[in-house]
Parts: sequence; structure tokens; C-alpha cells
Amino acid sequence: MFLGARSHDEVEERIDVAYNYSFSMFDANIGSAKDNVKSAIHNWYRFTAGFSYKFIDFVVDEMECKPHCIYEPFAGCGTTLVAAQKKRIHSIGNESQQLMCDIINAKLNWDIDSELCKKYIDYLLNEIHSNADIDISDEYNPLLCDLYDAETLKNLYLLRDYISTIGNDKYELFLKLALSQTLHKAALHPIAVPYIVRSKNLVNSGDALGKFTSIAYQMLSDLDTVPHHERMAEVHKADSRNMNPEIENGCCDLCITSPPYLNNLDYGEVSKVHSHFFKITNDWRDITEKVRHQLVTGATTHYKDADFNLEGFMENEFSKKNPKLMEALVEKFEEIRSKAKDRKGKKSFHILMMHYFEDMFHVLMEMKRVLKRGSKAYLILGDSAPYGVYIPTTEFLGEIAKSVGFRGYSITKIRDRGHKWKSLSQRHSMELSENVLVLNR
Repeated sequence: MFLGARSHDEVEERIDVAYNYSFSMFDANIGSAKDNVKSAIHNWYRFTAGFSYKFIDFVVDEMECKPHCIYEPFAGCGTTLVAAQKKRIHSIGNESQQLMCDIINAKLNWDIDSELCKKYIDYLLNEIHSNADIDISDEYNPLLCDLYDAETLKNLYLLRDYISTIGNDKYELFLKLALSQTLHKAALHPIAVPYIVRSKNLVNSGDALGKFTSIAYQMLSDLDTVPHHERMAEVHKADSRNMNPEIENGCCDLCITSPPYLNNLDYGEVSKVHSHFFKITNDWRDITEKVRHQLVTGATTHYKDADFNLEGFMENEFSKKNPKLMEALVEKFEEIRSKAKDRKGKKSFHILMMHYFEDMFHVLMEMKRVLKRGSKAYLILGDSAPYGVYIPTTEFLGEIAKSVGFRGYSITKIRDRGHKWKSLSQRHSMELSENVLVLNR
């Protein structure tokens, strides 16, 4: 019987027996960014999706030989790259969002001169106070106008504009990251949990200048705690579905990552307050063209339903290299499509599923190219159940990895997931899990 036909319970019972350690020694937080909140550098940016830096520490510490270079195809907010640099390990990361590339680079530049940076902060504050009467409201993106009080919004924009006049890229990135955090702390409402929540008011909002200064000074203090000040990571603005010519074949001997889950989370929507504020995007169309199209398909906002044709899809490289898997996917496709007809939103999760696995096929192909033979890749993943149809995402990706040349895989369950959504009336009752997929190159 093919893996896709296994029952949900059988998939849940799959245990990693090929290694001498178990990821179950960790608590449930390993698959979330909760640990990062209290860790210097890691906590320099709030990110809705993420995983614990302790996972990188554990994998590296359990290896017989220290890895030469770690590959991270979904660099995100830099968890893997920062953890590697703290251990004096070289790393290479791809990240397709310009906003996140800037954040990662700021988190990796540890040779910041504290006194010089404080002079730049004083310069910013003096310029803002000297120009307190100017009107810059025509610069405001409409999205931000009801997220901040008038004085706060003006000061946020003035900080943004004056930071760009510093003339030193490294310090501009550092202070832009402090400003990114200020956007969260000064807002009237939560702006990324994962989406804007206007129904909830935040206490202690406003005071952009005070919060910005406090955050920047704390970041400088954090740099006093790092073990060294050498930059050891490369960050490429690149889509990991494609070959990155800047990365050589077989140059990395370890991969640690957490790909997007098949859960309809729109990362372009999550980051839109920041991307609009920093003039990367301006509206919905911009987000689609400049952000969504550069990402693994993880949400129904990434594509047009009318553009999908199943017969044509069956002729692509992914489908032809995974004929047995496609049999299971087509069955899931039809089941989800049928259930969607009775749902209010009628979301095209069946199409999303197909695009997602095809995209991950290409990600895994590039991962295999970058990793040298005999190395391993560790992926934190969650399974899913769109409209109550169970998708063993982790196991499907393990099989796809084999189709691109990985020698084998194993799966370890980290925790149960999805419980916080059970109160929703349309929520399915399927038990979901978060897992570690280990691929053998």
C-alpha cells in the first residue's frame, strides 16, 4: 500500500529509529519562536512563523564533526544563520523578501561601534526635533493611518527618512531594524499576529522616539554578549525554488530549515505594514508581484484558480517524477474540491496543495544540489487537513525528496498542533502534528 493511502493514525505512529537521539527531549516550543524571545539577537524582530534556535544548537552539538557550512533555503528572520554564527559556523541563506533580507543582514552585522551608533541616534533625534513643524502626511501609506496616532506616525516616517541620510549601509540597516521593532511597539493595534487585529487595543502605544531609542540601545547592549564580531554568513535575495548560481554545488554539509506550512498563511499579508512603510510595496498588487510570486505557494492568494488545469499539471516534471504520489494527491484533490462546495469560503485548497508540493519539489532539488553527499537536512514541518482532509505533508515531502535524489528520510513527531483553533465553528476535528523530517543526502 502506498504511503498516501495510510490512515492518519498509521502516519502518526511513524518513529525515527535511525538515530541515537530523540527530538522528543525538547518541549513543544522547539517548533515555535518562543525560545527566541529571550535570546539576544534572535529577539531583534518579531516573526509570526519561526522555530527555536535551540534546535540548531542541538543538531550541531550532536554531530561528531562540526559542520563546515549550513544551508538555509528559507532564511526568514535569520534564526539558523544567527545560531550558526554564534557557534562560529559559516552559513548560506536564501530569502526572497527584501524586507527579511535587510532584517537578517542587520542581525548578522556584529561589528557595530556603539559610540558611533549613539551619535547617529542623536543625529536622528536632533533632525526630527529641528523639523517638528514640517508636514509629511502626503507620504503616509493609507494602511498605517489608523494604526498609529498622528504624532507617532509622523515621527516613524521622519525616523525612516532620516535614517536613509546617514550614508553608512551597515548602520542604516541596524537602525532600520530598530525602527521595525518600533512599528510593533508603538502601534495602537497588533500588526502581525499573524494579521492586523483592529479589534484589540494595545496598552502603552505611541512614543515612537522613546521606544526607538530604547530598542536601539538594547540592541547595542546585546552586541556586548556575542562571542565574537566576525560576519560568517551569506544572505542571498533568492527564491529557493530556483538554482542560485551564487551557491556552488556541494558546498554545504548540513541544512536546517522550516519551510512554509501548507496552512494558507499569506506571508505577504503578514509583513505588509512593514513593506508598505519601507516603500517596498504600496498595495495588494505590489504584494502579489513583489512578494507572493517570489514565495513557495502557501496561500490561496498566490494564484488565480482559473489558471490551474489538472491535466496540464500532470505533465510537469514534478508529476512525472512522482507518479505514485500523484495518485494520492489527485485523490486528495478531488476530496478537498468536493468538500469546498459546501463551505462558505469555497477556498481552493485543492489547487493550493498541488502548487505547494510542486514548489517544494524544486526546493528539494536545489537543496540536494547544494548539499554534499553524506550530509543531512533537517526540516521542521507541520501536517495539515484542509476542510478536514488529512494531508501527511511531512511524509509526502520525504517521498518527494527521494524522487530528487535523497537516499532516504525519517520522521520524528515534535508535538500535537492546531488545538487553539478548535473553538472555530468551521474547524475540523482532525489531530495534527508538527514533525522533524530528516533527509539523507
